[in-house]
Amino acid sequence: MTSEQMIKFFRKIRQKLLTKNKFSKYLLYAIGEILLVVIGILLALQINNWNTSNQETKELHNHLKNIKNNLQADLIGIKEISIFRDSSSSYSINFLRLTQKEKITIEDLYSTVSKYDVFVDNYFKPRKSGFETLKNSGYIGKLSGTKIEIKLNDYYYIIDKISEYEESLNNTVESLEIIAHADNNKIRLFDIYNEVKKDVSNFNLYQNEIKELINHPSRKGANLRNSDNEELLQFYSQIEQIANDLMSEIDKAINNSN
Repeated sequence: MTSEQMIKFFRKIRQKLLTKNKFSKYLLYAIGEILLVVIGILLALQINNWNTSNQETKELHNHLKNIKNNLQADLIGIKEISIFRDSSSSYSINFLRLTQKEKITIEDLYSTVSKYDVFVDNYFKPRKSGFETLKNSGYIGKLSGTKIEIKLNDYYYIIDKISEYEESLNNTVESLEIIAHADNNKIRLFDIYNEVKKDVSNFNLYQNEIKELINHPSRKGANLRNSDNEELLQFYSQIEQIANDLMSEIDKAINNSN
């Protein structure tokens, strides 16, 4: 029965009651009809609210899935830069020991030039698109007080700390690299390295110059700054743990609503 047919049906009932002068029954009927209308409106509102809530939940879950995808990519980046930082720190520690040696060997030259260059910038580049989209969507309020909200705040707080630390580290190394270039330290050490590679017998001719180049303030300073990355490595470890915890909480939130 359509809504138009129902209206006609109820109208006929009202007309019959009025024509038969049954006012008390008409009044009860009218009250019942009003109640039916109110119940219908409430049901319609409830259904609308339910549909709206379902749609908002789906939207929120899409944002969380995007964040999870970002975190999975971040974990790969964290692993890569952790390996890099650990290796570069070990290199710098060994380099500083080398500066204390009275005599430089050909192996020392090879390890100094060919294995790693301290004058290299490297940054951890987190993916923030999912989190930024969530903040702009207005749905982040639905996470208020949840473990996901807490973990998100912790994660991106440490991300900011990493960014500050890496910027300080890289800016210091860059400044010292400028000095190394100005004093021809960097290029000269590579030139000697290439000459020795061509003819090993030339190594002894460059012994004293190699030692001077290795002990240059710019190169020693850069390696000294780069040798202590323990705090940065701890930051990487922390966000790795938080990322895994956060992905677990996102999975729970999505699965529990299905």
